[in-house]
Amino acid sequence: MIITADRLRELFDSDLPDPQLAVVEGQARVVPGTADEDQGLVVASRSELLERHGGSAPSGQALEELAVALETTVDTLGA
Repeated sequence: MIITADRLRELFDSDLPDPQLAVVEGQARVVPGTADEDQGLVVASRSELLERHGGSAPSGQALEELAVALETTVDTLGA
């Protein structure tokens, strides 16, 4: 599994400017929104995910479900 709840926690807790979750060389990484286009496949930004979840970071089961949903999206895209 590439996208995990731990990686999403890292995204929500990041001090990077406009952090984004990207798949780079088969691994999920948190990258700054200002990164080069070579940062890989951007899955979602923290701001997008916060907006989807009413302005606060999901936790517990909701975070696990979000990780599964994003993993499914990545699998569908073949990243």
